Amino acid sequence: MNQHADAHARSVTPAAHFAEPHHVVHDPALSSDQKAHALAALEQDARQLAEATSEGMGGGEPSKLHDVLDAKDALLAATVTDAYGIVLLDLQLRQTLGPSPEAAPLIERAIEALTKLAAV
Repeated sequence: MNQHADAHARSVTPAAHFAEPHHVVHDPALSSDQKAHALAALEQDARQLAEATSEGMGGGEPSKLHDVLDAKDALLAATVTDAYGIVLLDLQLRQTLGPSPEAAPLIERAIEALTKLAAV
């Protein structure tokens, strides 16, 4: 199986490929969209298991709903951090290209703000 097909299989049937939800977040072969798709599938499975358990049909493995939701939060945080990084690089490039006198102070303040956000 090639890498693309393998990554697709892991995103479509994550329970068969990942022992823990956070493993999805750290899989370098999956795109952000594939990770989100995999976590959505794991969340649906976990919610169904939790519902079955609440209706007295448990007895199997415990629901990992909390772990899945934590993994989704971690993926979202990484995505936001990546977006800040891209915007910061764009602003730094604009700054080196010599912005207009009106834009220069705005770019400088934006760079400062994004740098402080990245440190938080």
